[in-house]
Amino acid sequence: MKLQATRLEVLNSDKLTPLAKQWAVNNWQYLTSSNTPLINVNSSAKIVKGKKLNVYTGILYLKPADSIAAATICAAAQLAGCKAGCLESSGQLGMQTGDNAKIKRTICYLLEAERFNSELKREISKHHAKYGDDLAIRLNGTSDIDFNSLIESMPAVQFYDYTKIYYRVKTNQLANYDLTFSGSANNDRTISQTAKAIKAGKRVVIALNTAETKGEWKRPQSIGDIPLIDMDETDVRFKDAVNAIGTLKRKGSNKAERHTDNTGNSFFFNQSTLNQLQLAL
Repeated sequence: MKLQATRLEVLNSDKLTPLAKQWAVNNWQYLTSSNTPLINVNSSAKIVKGKKLNVYTGILYLKPADSIAAATICAAAQLAGCKAGCLESSGQLGMQTGDNAKIKRTICYLLEAERFNSELKREISKHHAKYGDDLAIRLNGTSDIDFNSLIESMPAVQFYDYTKIYYRVKTNQLANYDLTFSGSANNDRTISQTAKAIKAGKRVVIALNTAETKGEWKRPQSIGDIPLIDMDETDVRFKDAVNAIGTLKRKGSNKAERHTDNTGNSFFFNQSTLNQLQLAL
């Protein structure tokens, strides 16, 4: 996709941050002259693991929260404390070409939503023609947007996402849309919300403040009587039980950062906040 809006429309928009407008001016030819795909299939090391389950995943990656959007596209990011630890800058996503593509897609989404959704459906249909029922789509690779209308309009395609917005998990009734609640240990409220989702029988993932390197704590196998599955094995959450509880090791950090976050609260659960979660269950 490429932007069709004029330079003046970009500069006068109230949907973009000043940083986004400056980037648009500096990258105008790239933004308006070349087509950039919205969806890439099997584009990361973890996503590729789905092939062993015969699943080919296409993901939409945008610039998260309020880095480009004047109004955040990750409504719970501030509460959950996940902005700083967002994986949008890891691997190929963090390279300049990958980052530019995320910025461009986000500007297109914000300024030309109708065209964006039409192009998104066209690309998904193309991938579905190639992969058939083996295709799965994540529209919120690095965002937390309500795409329900688009998903509902494509009932033959399997969609799935992680979300930090519990209401979306609670009210989702789309047969072709699977949602996993992403828990947070950032504060008492998010720990309580994570416990609420677990007690309600929702599928929940909790990110742990460990990479299990030498000297670091190992991921637990259970919380009380509740078994924990390894959700690093694949990203194919819709193949898990609807009430599965799983863990992810922390990515994109160094040991010193993880050591700092082993005391107090952050998005990532440490041993102390895991104990808080267990007490809340």
